[in-house]
Amino acid sequence: MLSFLATILSTVLIYLLFSSFKRWGIRTAWAITLNYFVAGGLGWMLAGGVDAMHASIQAPWIVPLSLIGVCFYPLFRLTATCSQELGISVATIATKLSMAIPVLVLALADGMHEIHWGQWLGLSLAFPAVYLSSRSGESAPSSSGLARGLWWMPIVMFAGSGCIDLVFGWYSTDPSLNAPGMQMAFASVPFTLGGLVGVAHQIQLGHGLPNRRDLLGGILLGVTNFASLYFLLRAFDVQIMERAMVIPLLNLSVIVLATAAGAAMLGDRPNKEARWGVALATAAIGLMMIFG
Repeated sequence: MLSFLATILSTVLIYLLFSSFKRWGIRTAWAITLNYFVAGGLGWMLAGGVDAMHASIQAPWIVPLSLIGVCFYPLFRLTATCSQELGISVATIATKLSMAIPVLVLALADGMHEIHWGQWLGLSLAFPAVYLSSRSGESAPSSSGLARGLWWMPIVMFAGSGCIDLVFGWYSTDPSLNAPGMQMAFASVPFTLGGLVGVAHQIQLGHGLPNRRDLLGGILLGVTNFASLYFLLRAFDVQIMERAMVIPLLNLSVIVLATAAGAAMLGDRPNKEARWGVALATAAIGLMMIFG
């Protein structure tokens, strides 16, 4: 349970850091790129360095995890573009509702009978909770964006985010992760590849070199990002509940805590729809925990 709570707190902290970068004069694109190298470097160091890298190459998850890592940066850029063109709500809903993919696949793999009906009821509340909590009321040019042929963006985000969560959940109980340091190596592979893709894109765009503020943002974000993924793996490993329920419970908990933190620390007041979303998310969390 402590690992799951640490995952929630570190994930919420990522959102708070993103919201603070503009005030601190940090360029988000460079901070994200650097964060991948910081998270990957931290993980490799704790995993055992070169020996851990050699062991990772022989692991059964190296190929799918590498593909996920290559997709990290492009998926983030797509999320930013979708937010600008179709609206923040569309981007958030597409990303959060992607939990349907790992839920369905992991439930089928582990056996539907292992999941209590109360947890399914909680999951059924999760989808309207995500939708309502994402309704920020912004007047985004979604219709014009769709008219310009951008309808594929939320679909790709839905599939990409869902596949990332599925790979982490699928291999989280692999016997190879029982070896010393391998969980940290597992977390480091996608971060390292995400950083390489990100820096290549920064050079291509001619953004110049990062400054000290960008470096600070990358360090803070990288440490937090690594912690969120490492503790997520630990949460899967300790099996506080069925694998299929971990991602929905995490997403809902992040929604509730991030909304509360935004209101308390940043003065972000949720509208009526968002408040209903948080209420449904809280009810869903309760059902999943009670019947877990």
